[in-house]
Amino acid sequence: MKRFLCLFLLLSLLLTSCETIAVQESDKNITQSFNFEDHLTISISYWNIQKLVNESEKDGILEYIEDLFNITIEPISVNWNDYKDSYKVLAATKSLPDMFANLTISSNDSNDSAGLGTLIQNGSLRSIPEDLSAYPAIEALLDQYDYLRFDDGRHYVLPRISFVDEILGSSDAAMLVRKDWMDALGIAKPSSLDDFIQMICAFAKSDPDGNGIDDTIGYNVNSRSVLGKWVILGIAPECNINTWIQTDNGFIPSYLTENFKKVVTAYRKMYEEGGLDPDFYIKKSTDAVDDFVRGSLGALEYKSSPSALLELERQWDMHQDKPFEECVSVLNIFPAEDGNCYSNTSNPFWSETLFSSSVDDEKMERILYLMEFLLSEEGMALVKYGLEGVDYTYEDGTYHCLLDVEEGSLVATLQEKYPSLLLFTSLASWGGDRSDFTPSEMTNLRYGETAVSMAEQALDWNEQNTIPILRANDFMLIPKDQTDLFNAENIENDFIRVIIGTDDPLTMWNDILDNYYASGLSDYLEAQNAKFKE
Repeated sequence: MKRFLCLFLLLSLLLTSCETIAVQESDKNITQSFNFEDHLTISISYWNIQKLVNESEKDGILEYIEDLFNITIEPISVNWNDYKDSYKVLAATKSLPDMFANLTISSNDSNDSAGLGTLIQNGSLRSIPEDLSAYPAIEALLDQYDYLRFDDGRHYVLPRISFVDEILGSSDAAMLVRKDWMDALGIAKPSSLDDFIQMICAFAKSDPDGNGIDDTIGYNVNSRSVLGKWVILGIAPECNINTWIQTDNGFIPSYLTENFKKVVTAYRKMYEEGGLDPDFYIKKSTDAVDDFVRGSLGALEYKSSPSALLELERQWDMHQDKPFEECVSVLNIFPAEDGNCYSNTSNPFWSETLFSSSVDDEKMERILYLMEFLLSEEGMALVKYGLEGVDYTYEDGTYHCLLDVEEGSLVATLQEKYPSLLLFTSLASWGGDRSDFTPSEMTNLRYGETAVSMAEQALDWNEQNTIPILRANDFMLIPKDQTDLFNAENIENDFIRVIIGTDDPLTMWNDILDNYYASGLSDYLEAQNAKFKE
């Protein structure tokens, strides 16, 4: 019987059509025997890839991928500001691209999540095949997040992984601070919320830049939608404004808890005492970063990943004479009331890939092989380092750059050389892993020694000194019912109205919550918890 089975398997392999892929011993050489017979055109929509769309000639990486999979890629660019509306129009006119990036179940806004259900129910999307044995990376990914199945038991989205290691999520909530201002004013690292408030008030009022002019701001955040993502860790750690918390009676939004009231009073105090930027609620998301790099803001709630720090350093160098590393540091979070320090954890993925119902089985197979490749070590090396033998070499388990580039410029150099990287770099994954935070030849070339060093120090401190906050990701990532009253934007606006208000903040907040309940919040919570139990 064993001999018969071996003979049968050998015969099966010999008869396999050239449209299939041979299994490789290592995903470092996953593409070694790709051979697809029929040529296909695949339309792909992604954010802000206008340069790729407008290129008259195909770059080397695009040609490599198209030749490898025997496809022509039709890139379609969408704008960050209105991509959701664009997809609604395309769905209504039955002209969705074959595959497209969207923010649905990983969004803080329940209406984005509900929009996925609408696309499925009106027949705009096709599901991912149940048998994924030919795509082990994709199969492992969806097995890990099996709760992402829709009501009919099928998967309709391919999540775009952000953080492979949980501790990396701590870099998604950081405070960048002017350490030279702290030194000038004799301020030590804050060891409590009160210390932090005193520091940002001193930044705003005590002339930290020494120019004799009242022109400095204490604290602001780079995006209003994540206000307090770092600061709240030292007030009520579980109460990130967009988080749900498990209670004895089910899951509830953190803003309904008693602990969130501590956040409300703290932010009113920051605002009234002048530490929080007086104009924080009317500024654009880029204004706080501009204030920081131009030298008027002392504390910026931001990120501490190497890529984020490199971008900030670049903008800093355009406006400042003093070196970035001499003036800026990543501030350690201060302890919460229980004496412990906490660090942020984020959704394991952000945004998803969806597939048009017009995609047939043959095209879906080709798409999945493409995504499997981009999730492999070989695919990740391609989008991070370029073409092997042209842009980099791989010897003894180590990557070496063949290009003559300065520190921190490799990403920009490769994107200029290969505009298709605007699409492929993050089409399947955001690609964040621990190696990005570890100094090496390639990471220093990608992000610069300063950014990598600062990011590594912040990550190491968080890993050694903080307790990661566990989020109810399985609940938060299931599709929610649509609501206009309890969505993220309305909650943020109500929170801001209390911060800048003049009446007692807790009275104002309690009145807001009473209005939520009077408008049907209890019924909404009951329905979402029932859906989760199903």
